[in-house]
Amino acid sequence: MSFATFKRRIVRAVCGGLLIVAALPAGAASTQSPVKDPLQQARSALVLLQFDKAMELLNSQVRAGHPEAQYLLALMYLNGVGTISDPARARSLLQSAAEHGQGAAAYVLAAELSRGADASPASAHSWLERSARLGYPRAVEALRSGKPPLEREPLGASEPALKTAWVMNCVEQDDVAGLHQIGAAAVSVRDEFGRGPLSYAAQGGKLAAAAALIELGADPRAADGYGVTPLMLAAGQPNAAMLELLIRGGADSRAVDAEKRSALFYAARADRPDSIKALLRAGAVLGARDERGYTALDAALTVDAAAAAAELRSQGAQQSVVSGPGSHQAGKFDAARPGDIYRGWSVLELAISRDDAASVGQLLDAGGNANLRLPSGDPLLKVAADAHAMSSLSLLLAHGADATATGRAGHSVLWLAATRNDLPVLRALLAGGIAADAHAITEQRPLLAALRASNPEVLQQLLGAGASVDASDPRGHTPLMLAAAVGQTAAVQALLEHHARIDVQDDQGRTALWYAASAGAREIVVSLLAAGASRDVVDSHGLTLLHAAAGQADAAVLEPLLKSDAVVDRRSLIGDTPLLVAAATGHAEVVQALLAHSAHLDLQNNAGDTALIAASRGGHSGICHLLLAAGANRALRNAAGVSAEDVASGRGFASIAKEIAGKS
Repeated sequence: MSFATFKRRIVRAVCGGLLIVAALPAGAASTQSPVKDPLQQARSALVLLQFDKAMELLNSQVRAGHPEAQYLLALMYLNGVGTISDPARARSLLQSAAEHGQGAAAYVLAAELSRGADASPASAHSWLERSARLGYPRAVEALRSGKPPLEREPLGASEPALKTAWVMNCVEQDDVAGLHQIGAAAVSVRDEFGRGPLSYAAQGGKLAAAAALIELGADPRAADGYGVTPLMLAAGQPNAAMLELLIRGGADSRAVDAEKRSALFYAARADRPDSIKALLRAGAVLGARDERGYTALDAALTVDAAAAAAELRSQGAQQSVVSGPGSHQAGKFDAARPGDIYRGWSVLELAISRDDAASVGQLLDAGGNANLRLPSGDPLLKVAADAHAMSSLSLLLAHGADATATGRAGHSVLWLAATRNDLPVLRALLAGGIAADAHAITEQRPLLAALRASNPEVLQQLLGAGASVDASDPRGHTPLMLAAAVGQTAAVQALLEHHARIDVQDDQGRTALWYAASAGAREIVVSLLAAGASRDVVDSHGLTLLHAAAGQADAAVLEPLLKSDAVVDRRSLIGDTPLLVAAATGHAEVVQALLAHSAHLDLQNNAGDTALIAASRGGHSGICHLLLAAGANRALRNAAGVSAEDVASGRGFASIAKEIAGKS
């Protein structure tokens, strides 16, 4: 599993304490029941190093006014975990969390304010006292002992999910200082596959990070859940320096993974002759065989790794094959004379991989099992699909191959074709009689998978083959919702033409129109309204269509909604109005559109925040100016006794504070 699997994107962070729209997940929806802890999914995403998803989930909870989310997101910005380090943003989040009663946030803020050139001892002590009043034990102890707040390292490492993400992020950045800051605790973290940071350093070629981890006590012999060691991962890298480092650190060149492959196999398949030499010098066994009987030389030959094969042969390696006279027949396979076949392979498997239709048909007619599985667990149908062996694929289907059989990755061939946008395989499967909705019990329907992968051609093929337009995932998301949520206008139109139900609600009470509004997809909103979509949609958080639209930046989507007599000042369950949402998220044009429809300026949510307070918290000077010009009450205070001027001043937005005070 490489770092490419754990792609990082820097997502826009939004200030404010308001509940706002959460986009549909990009991957398959969870089949589990909703968790009680609103941050559990974000913590899980951090453990999986899915930083973009973690930040999206945390930002959603931040906009919902969740102090714990503000605190955790602040730690990410403070330590540069999964994003660029942003101390100013971190302090802003910490202050907001502290203002809403999060004691740990007040403590960390005190620590931050006590350091640096712009240190403010009085302000730091004030926040430390507030943390103690909130019952945070470290603050109580700091005041009692007179010691300053703790340094940054234990503050970040105290959150387990963040610690894992932080360590892996340091590895990816080859950040030796960061690893030493975390200390010996860095070597103990593991991802969901049991792989530690040294393995990530080995695979990513992060030599400095690997050396630091070994110095901190990382074991080069440690294996993940599949038996893969850092040495195996390093063996496939172009620079043998990592390999030498691990060998010097005590890595075992003879260790094998779950399929009995040593690091020598990894070097052979990657065509790394220098790594092969280093491993053999370290005691690797040249003639070792994996669970299928392959040697490292066999592994090199299967992928045409010529340099590795030459090196192995020069060292005395032997090819593990069964040979017979007259084995080659114009490139075809003869069931009676299979020719050169690697041990562990069947004639049928090889014939399918080469799309030798004559041999495949002969073998299946002679009683061959169309549902045979490879030692890896993949069914023959997947072998044919992966090889684009269309003739063989059709023959397998004709002989009863199970289209819902899953491979080692847990997916069936139709699902894979839908997500990969593999139209030839998809057409062949459908032409072979596979139902458009066929899927394994562990999978979503192919139509849902195609929409999540944004494959419009696949969508058309599946709809034409009779796929259900009203299928839903475990959270109740229909194809129409998925298409609307990502602004796929053509897909929405196609689904409407196939009579998709418009007003179906998901587990949060949201409809396709709600998701279109939250995506700023004006054309889709207009289409759905014209098709009769209900305008009176309120989700489980009390968020209306206007709330959803107010959370994105395109004011154009509000126009058709406002024309439909939407209630402009309707409150969510925590008291937010659409104007509050737009002000908190910094969307000036949306604020203008709502003000033009007489949105109430001074309504307060359950925390006592007004639109002006929310805008000042985010430093949105343009919106503050708009609200003040419209007559917003600058004297109102929230439940914590804080006014808009106080918030702006406390966050360093001097020009905003000055304008609110009427001094500009």
